[in-house]
Amino acid sequence: MSRLDDAQVRLETAIARLEAALAKAPEAAGDPDMAAALENVRRDYAALREKTDTVGGRLDATIGRLREILGDEPG
Repeated sequence: MSRLDDAQVRLETAIARLEAALAKAPEAAGDPDMAAALENVRRDYAALREKTDTVGGRLDATIGRLREILGDEPG
């Protein structure tokens, strides 16, 4: 099997799993454990997003300072 065929099979499998999860979503809506897990994931995502934004800002500032030091024009 070629790498492309293998990738296509993996993609089709992933799509099937997503479709199955979506089909179960209405059933899980009333599950308190699922609601708590979803809230935890949302909280974790928000924290990671904040950290990502902070790190991104710091990297942008560092790159800007390095460009000034090296005399490079942005872009």
